[in-house]
Amino acid sequence: MPFIEITDSAPEQGIRAAATRGMTDSLCQAFAIKPEIVTCYYNSSPDYSYGHAGKHGKLAEKFRIFIKVHAFPRDSEAKATAARLMTDAVAAAYETDPTSIVIYFIDRAPQDAFHAGMPSA
Repeated sequence: MPFIEITDSAPEQGIRAAATRGMTDSLCQAFAIKPEIVTCYYNSSPDYSYGHAGKHGKLAEKFRIFIKVHAFPRDSEAKATAARLMTDAVAAAYETDPTSIVIYFIDRAPQDAFHAGMPSA
C-alpha cells in the first residue's frame, strides 16, 4: 500500500515504464514513503471506448487518463502535492496535456488492508 490504478488507452510499454517511475517517485516524495511499498496497476481502455458528458467514442471529448490512488489517509496538503507531482510526471510520460489527467485519492483505513491474509494495522 499504496496502490495506484491507471486507466489509459494501452500505450507502448516505454510510456508506462516512465509513468510508473514518475508516479512512484512523486508519491514517495509527497507522502514520505519508500518506493518498495508502491504498486501500479494498469487497465487499458481501447480507443473510442470512453464516454463523457453523454457522448461516447469519437464524439466524446478528449480521452482522460484516470488515476486512483488507494492509500492510508493523508492530509489534503500531502494529497495536493502528490497530485501536482503525479500530474506532471504522467503528462511528461504520455506527452499529453495535464488537463487530460484526473487523479482521485481513495483513503483506506489500515484495519481494512490485508497483505498475505494478514492485517496491516
